[in-house]
Amino acid sequence: MSSQMAKKSIAQSNLSLLLVFLLLIPAVALLSQLRWRWDLTAERAYSLSPATLHSLQQLDDRLQIKLYFNRDIEGAEALLPARLVIEDLLAEIERKGAPWVSVETVDPTTDLAAQRDAEHVGVEPLPVTAQNVGGVSVDLLYQGLELRYQDRSEVIPFVTPDEFEFAFTVRLADLQREQRPVIGMVSDEPLLPPQMPGLPRQVPPGRIYEQLRVTLGQRYAVRDIDLAAADAIAADIVAIIVACPSALAADKLVVLDRYLAEGGHLLVLQDGDVVDQNQLKSELRPTGLEEWLAAYGITVGSAYVYDEEAVQVQTSVQTVHTTSGPKVVPVKMPYGFGILASGDSLAADHLVTSGLSQVALFWAHPLQVGVLPTGLKAETLVQSSAQAWLLPNTLSLAMDGDNVRALRAAAIASAPPQPYTLATAFTGTFQPLFPHTNLVASPGAMVVIANSELFHNSTLGVEASGNSEFAANLVDWLAQDGALIELRSRGKKNRPITDFGRTYVEEHGGWMEGNDLHNEELDRAAQDDRRTRRRWISWGNVVIPPFLVLLFGLLHRTWFGRRARQPFQPRATS
Repeated sequence: MSSQMAKKSIAQSNLSLLLVFLLLIPAVALLSQLRWRWDLTAERAYSLSPATLHSLQQLDDRLQIKLYFNRDIEGAEALLPARLVIEDLLAEIERKGAPWVSVETVDPTTDLAAQRDAEHVGVEPLPVTAQNVGGVSVDLLYQGLELRYQDRSEVIPFVTPDEFEFAFTVRLADLQREQRPVIGMVSDEPLLPPQMPGLPRQVPPGRIYEQLRVTLGQRYAVRDIDLAAADAIAADIVAIIVACPSALAADKLVVLDRYLAEGGHLLVLQDGDVVDQNQLKSELRPTGLEEWLAAYGITVGSAYVYDEEAVQVQTSVQTVHTTSGPKVVPVKMPYGFGILASGDSLAADHLVTSGLSQVALFWAHPLQVGVLPTGLKAETLVQSSAQAWLLPNTLSLAMDGDNVRALRAAAIASAPPQPYTLATAFTGTFQPLFPHTNLVASPGAMVVIANSELFHNSTLGVEASGNSEFAANLVDWLAQDGALIELRSRGKKNRPITDFGRTYVEEHGGWMEGNDLHNEELDRAAQDDRRTRRRWISWGNVVIPPFLVLLFGLLHRTWFGRRARQPFQPRATS
């Protein structure tokens, strides 16, 4: 009897396995038609953002996407993971944008027509040097994208995974607009000369915010405006940048006053002096905005903020005798007037600064906010660290070692340190300060930054400073396009790799000028410390994973061993 029951049980088990197998076949077939994405990154870097999904939902005509990829990347296989990410995101865009979106991939290296199309639209290949058995060859790497919508097109000449979605969404938004939004610029810079046929346009030396215009020109049309003109602020202007003008006349202030009261959006770079960055000398130059801002409770001090969290500048060079021989190294010191705002110095809960890693401000002033008029709200965007002081603007700004040390000594001896506000955003209804006719008040926004050098050509062009992204975030926020700020900021947190040698040198007092014996011993100790730390990390990567696997196996064996030793207890039968 028991033998028959055992055979029956085995037969039922086999039948159950067969049924499960038969059910798995259609289940796998159905699941293969679905595209699953499980994004475990904290910033959702591999998922489409709400801004991209919104743009795709606004499509009412066919969007053709042509991806220029050369399939054969022999010698540059390291680029394959990045290409897979791009193709995966495009596949999701095609799925989310159905039925309007179609994606086509062409290879310009094997298709002459695709090569001509790439040259025509502006997709340029990147030369890649490959090591072959017979020598060195240079291959052309295509990784560009063309978007066609209705009768317009946009091109991404070379796309990378970390910039792909932002570049794609910005260009798609431009295609869906009838015309690009306009940013107005108010400054005392000389105008660009007219474009001469066949000659590059020469930028006048005094046009110090030209790099800012180039940065914003990727998404906006930037227009220099004259507030004295009758139609100074046209209807297509979404925000205005007032960049440290000189003695702004009252009739121009009236125009700004009305624009802000009627719901305008201003970015004000307020400085009472201008620093000649070649000679490192400051010159007093009132902007004419002082009394107008003071009426809103905003005051920019004349002193400079000195901060211990500062940019490292080269003060001199010296020859250091190391184990590998003498070498000339730059001597760098923190320049307290070059504030490096990061971490708690950037507002973590504001859209403009929440995704920034750092912002560099040279010769910044303290921004004081008093009692605000009714209906206004102030939010601090950038402030100095807690180890900051105020120094008179009459002190030397030189970056040599003696002056840098003298500035620090003067700051420490001046007063107890404290944080100082450097940039503030104001929102709400701005009551007009001049009489206007037929004015309709509306909520607006104004950002005041007590520094005009942070968007200067010389500082904005430094990618590591973070100022370029700060400028773009500010304008996007003022132009009411905050969704793109979140998209641009994803995955942008600075996670630098620690240089153990440099860290060791800094922790042990740094290089000493004229003390070769000390520098040689310090360099030797730093190299030993770096090798030791790297060795521990390397062995950790080798030993820890097998140890975890072995530990899991032992736990698994112990668990099932205990269960196997338990006596069999048959189920009760009725």
